[in-house]
Amino acid sequence: PPPPPPPPPPPPRDDDDVEGASARAHDQRRTYGDIAASFSLMGWTAFGGPAAHVGLFNKTFVRDAARPWMSQGVFSELLALGQCMPGPTSTQMSFAMGITQRGALGGVLSGGLFQYPGLILMTLGGAGAAEVLVNPGGIFSAFTAGVSVAGAVLVVSAGDSLARSQAKTPTTKALCALSAVVSYYYATAWLFPTLIAFGGCVTVFEAHQREKRVKKLDANADASANASASADADADAEDAPS
Repeated sequence: PPPPPPPPPPPPRDDDDVEGASARAHDQRRTYGDIAASFSLMGWTAFGGPAAHVGLFNKTFVRDAARPWMSQGVFSELLALGQCMPGPTSTQMSFAMGITQRGALGGVLSGGLFQYPGLILMTLGGAGAAEVLVNPGGIFSAFTAGVSVAGAVLVVSAGDSLARSQAKTPTTKALCALSAVVSYYYATAWLFPTLIAFGGCVTVFEAHQREKRVKKLDANADASANASASADADADAEDAPS
């Protein structure tokens, strides 16, 4: 029997449907109040450095959020862009989180609220810490030692969380392990840009090869279907009465 006809294509959406979907997506964005409430507290409680901050952003706004601010894919794209730019990635991400919700003003709000507690505390601490830092006492040295250890634990925890969320394929896992080993033994100014560029080239090459394999499989499937249809047509012609 001839193969069944393909299903009809879905009806095209009219302009009203497209505008309605755009309006719904716009309504789901966080308000300025939501941004202020999230980052005003986070600015005072986020410790551990950029790696820990990025892990906290991922957990708070994507992975464990009741209403995620964005998908994991969008967060990964923002993280990749931040890694390719000079400066702390967490600073760039703090602005980017607000920009995705309310544009430039949202970014200024989220980034400013996240940065100003550190600015205030470091300014006050620097104004009165010169003598303490030059001649630290026993209590101060013990306190800073404990803070450093706790910060290292936060960085390790955040790194593990980010690695699990970003490195999901054998290639990305291998790149993650290779980058960790190389950066541990070789600390040079151009190491991190080189690793970033190398990782991007590897994944682009892998995606290109995957696309070629998919096209080849599709071509083989089409050729097989055409051959089967031709054989069925020949069989029908032979069975037809002369």
